[in-house]
Amino acid sequence: MYRIVTIILSALLLSACSNQNGETSTNTTSNTPVNMADHQITPSSNKIVTVKKPQVPFKLGLGMKKFQTMCSKCHGEWGEGTDQGPPLMHPFYKPSHHGDPAFYNAALKGVKAHHWQFGDMPKAEGATSKDVAQIIEFVRWLQKENGIY
Repeated sequence: MYRIVTIILSALLLSACSNQNGETSTNTTSNTPVNMADHQITPSSNKIVTVKKPQVPFKLGLGMKKFQTMCSKCHGEWGEGTDQGPPLMHPFYKPSHHGDPAFYNAALKGVKAHHWQFGDMPKAEGATSKDVAQIIEFVRWLQKENGIY
């Protein structure tokens, strides 16, 4: 029951994104896709953003491994994004805009493209709710380490 209430409250509390300086990010509340010309993808790395790669705490190791197995092909090894998928180390994906329920939904059911021009995200084949919970815990920690929130 507590988990259901938490998910419902998280979904209701979604708000507009702002960056670390408190400035509103572009296209955070509209369904207009982000123009990839506004973001640099270096040909040698296919990364969209630069990500700090801190030492991962032991308790998050399984979530990191599952992220790298199930998500990194599109979202990058450290959530930096690739030419196939957006960076999760971006203000669009902080909890106040894309809460944990959005991550569960995307991973378990797939989601229509709405911020980026990569196309729709398919569900993560073989992912379970437990897998996604561990991945989210890792991603949220990594976002904090990178100053996303």
